[in-house]
Amino acid sequence: MKLEKLDSGAFRPLVPSVSVAMLSDFLHEAGWVLADEREGLAEYWLSPQAGAGESEDGAYLLPLNEGMRDYDRRLAELLAGLADYFGDDASQLLQRISSVDWDTLLFRINPAGPGESVPLAEAASVLAVGSEMLRLAALYTDNPERTGWGSRRSAGVAAYLRDGVRLGHTRQGSFVFPVMSRTGPWQGTRPPFGRQVMMNLAAALDRVHRWVRTGADEREGMPPFETAVAKSLRPLARAGDLSLELSFQWAANPPTMENMRNSPLSFDASAVRTLHRRTQQPTMPHGIEDDLPEPERAALRSPSAITRQPQEQELTGEIVAIGVDDRNAARGQNPCFIVLRVGENDYTMAVNHDEHDYALRARRDGRRVTARGEVAMRGNGRTIQGSLVRDQTPSLPRRP
Repeated sequence: MKLEKLDSGAFRPLVPSVSVAMLSDFLHEAGWVLADEREGLAEYWLSPQAGAGESEDGAYLLPLNEGMRDYDRRLAELLAGLADYFGDDASQLLQRISSVDWDTLLFRINPAGPGESVPLAEAASVLAVGSEMLRLAALYTDNPERTGWGSRRSAGVAAYLRDGVRLGHTRQGSFVFPVMSRTGPWQGTRPPFGRQVMMNLAAALDRVHRWVRTGADEREGMPPFETAVAKSLRPLARAGDLSLELSFQWAANPPTMENMRNSPLSFDASAVRTLHRRTQQPTMPHGIEDDLPEPERAALRSPSAITRQPQEQELTGEIVAIGVDDRNAARGQNPCFIVLRVGENDYTMAVNHDEHDYALRARRDGRRVTARGEVAMRGNGRTIQGSLVRDQTPSLPRRP
């Protein structure tokens, strides 16, 4: 059995709160591998990061027989090992096991002064921001070519926002508001819609946070989705000296990309005002039109410009979103798509299932990908009609 690094005694009190079935389901949903089973006695589980040749000696033991003399001790050892693996304390681990189908965006309020309370207006502003962020991320995941963020939404987005978003229990002794997103059932390696929503929001918030750091390039492009997320923070500017920390807690199969790390992102009133100023600045578009004569560039920028003659290109960039649009399947097209960020521009591309899995692995590993095909404009968005180049493009540079 894998030995835990944490003191298992601290996890003894959790034993009555979890069952064998609950833990077995949790490990399965979290992508762990059942390496062996001794009927009625124990299950041996390997973590998702375990090597293909890892033996039972490196497995986590789940005792099955509650009548065993050392059942409580062995179960406490398993819980301590899981807490060490996920980086949780006892209460966080219990919350994770109980909420296996829910990702969580945590809003932590840091009050400006001493006291056991925060102004009600500040708390209401935080909840309003959380609701708006999930709405924007759901709209973007459903259609990354969207240019407006009004009330129009597909039936799938409406169902997700109605049934798949909840406010969790606040954490004892702190001003933490957990906004929970139901992941939904997985289809093979393809993340469910709710997980895609949270992955896209996490990546966007990481980029938005970079815009307020000292020395950030004021000329850096601000794509529509990130701009909308930045604007959603505006209510905090009216909440006095509020300081807010945002972090993510992932349910099953947590993402491992660098831009999905769990370190908190801090936003105070000054940062929100900086974002407000930046979102008011016009940005100069850069991309495929840069090489065109000025008359064609002017026509392309015109609101009436819908399409231009496609041209074959090869583009290499970072995958910033992966999704599924069932409307494409109804039209006989590939339902899967990716959003490739090249420089300051985003390109949407339909991909087949093999390319979808390749893109998932590349995004997980922090690798850039290359797409080859015809690039065209549709409304204010760019599309690629082609295929991914299966190469070993170098990884993205590590962020500080």
